[in-house]
Amino acid sequence: MVLLLPGAWQLLPADGLSEGQIKAAYIYNFAKFVEWPVEALPAGAEILLCVVGNNVLDGALDALDGRNASERKLRVAQRSYSDLTLAGCHLLFIGSSEQQRFLVILKNLNDAPVLTLSDIADFAEKGGDVGLLFRDNKVVFEINLETIRNARLHLPSQLLNIASYVYGR
Repeated sequence: MVLLLPGAWQLLPADGLSEGQIKAAYIYNFAKFVEWPVEALPAGAEILLCVVGNNVLDGALDALDGRNASERKLRVAQRSYSDLTLAGCHLLFIGSSEQQRFLVILKNLNDAPVLTLSDIADFAEKGGDVGLLFRDNKVVFEINLETIRNARLHLPSQLLNIASYVYGR
């Protein structure tokens, strides 16, 4: 799996890694550095990464299950777009197969403290938190700061500085 340096979030050489593996590495680092309200993620609790969609990132997210994200264990769980428990997730990756439903999923979260991520085009611009995109032969990300604030989440400023675009700054 490709590694991202914690301080600078720069990609290390990733020869032979797929786009899905690189995006999964980004998601892993978001799990390590985002801050949730205490009531949403009490001390010692595991971080739950929920995945909605078919064949999401070619299964690369499954490799994250059980890994440590800072001092917490990261768990990965497949969910349905209609699952009423999505607000109980800490991170929610919405796969591109959910292009027609992602706005409904976001609306149903209703500002719950869930960091939403996707590789759907214009995801951050249309109300998602983090859009992972493939541009100029590399993975970049866009952030919607307004929706992140509404969810009472906090991202480190250095992360905002390296985003390709920040909406709501």
